[in-house]
Amino acid sequence: MRIVIALGGNALLPKGSDGTAAEQLKAAERAIRQLAPILEKNRVVITHGNGPQVGNLLIQQNATSEVSKMPLDVLDAMSQGQIGYFIASAISMTGLHSATLITRVVVDPSDAAFRNPTKPIGPFYGKPVRKGMKMDSDRGYRLFVASPTPLKIRESDAVAALLKRGFVVVAVGGGGIPIDKKGNGLEAVIDKDRAASLLAREIGAGLLVFVTSVDCAYADFGKKSQKAIRRMDRKSAERYLRENQFAEGSMKPKIESALSFLAKNKRARVVVCSIEDIGKALSGKSGTTITR
Repeated sequence: MRIVIALGGNALLPKGSDGTAAEQLKAAERAIRQLAPILEKNRVVITHGNGPQVGNLLIQQNATSEVSKMPLDVLDAMSQGQIGYFIASAISMTGLHSATLITRVVVDPSDAAFRNPTKPIGPFYGKPVRKGMKMDSDRGYRLFVASPTPLKIRESDAVAALLKRGFVVVAVGGGGIPIDKKGNGLEAVIDKDRAASLLAREIGAGLLVFVTSVDCAYADFGKKSQKAIRRMDRKSAERYLRENQFAEGSMKPKIESALSFLAKNKRARVVVCSIEDIGKALSGKSGTTITR
């Protein structure tokens, strides 16, 4: 089966860590150990977030005037290479062959997202320390940047070709590098869940997996009435969205991306789970399963 697995950026840079190379490699190794049985039996593309990492790169370059500052699309590319390297190193320990692609994603330069930044990146702060910072899901203040809708994965044909050759493919990292139709870079960070959904559609995947920091999707998340949602179909997912059950920048884009994927493939399914429970989640014993 062709599977797209989207790893959250926080899964590769755990909360509370300093973000050292050793910590990020260890986190990647931990994730790949959980994924190994799936990688061995299927043709898998691994995508990943980059919110913490690209934000840290932005902080690094703003901390000095000794080197030229790079635009956000270049920082996206840098984070793709950085995180892709850690994941590829971890995959090599399993004996499987992997290929990491610098992946570009076409977006519309006139997308309203450029006027209304909604994507949180970088570390959390107790108070705003620079322009563009807002509260992120009551967890602290973060920098918010534009997050336009992905329209086309430029390298999806290369991803498909590598899958046919038996490679585990690491692609569309951080949601991909945003470009216009002519290939010009645009300053934004594409939501990795929406980009993963688009990639899954373009390569004909039968399963899309969102690996997140919680074990499943919840109704009334964080409240005394919190309740785990183990199964959803399209109608119930749409109802939960209308009820604003899922947070912006967190579970909401996952559910919306799941519906976009399922709209094009009636037999496909989507799973939302933690990395620790992914094996059980794929067999329906944990996580949240979403079907048409």
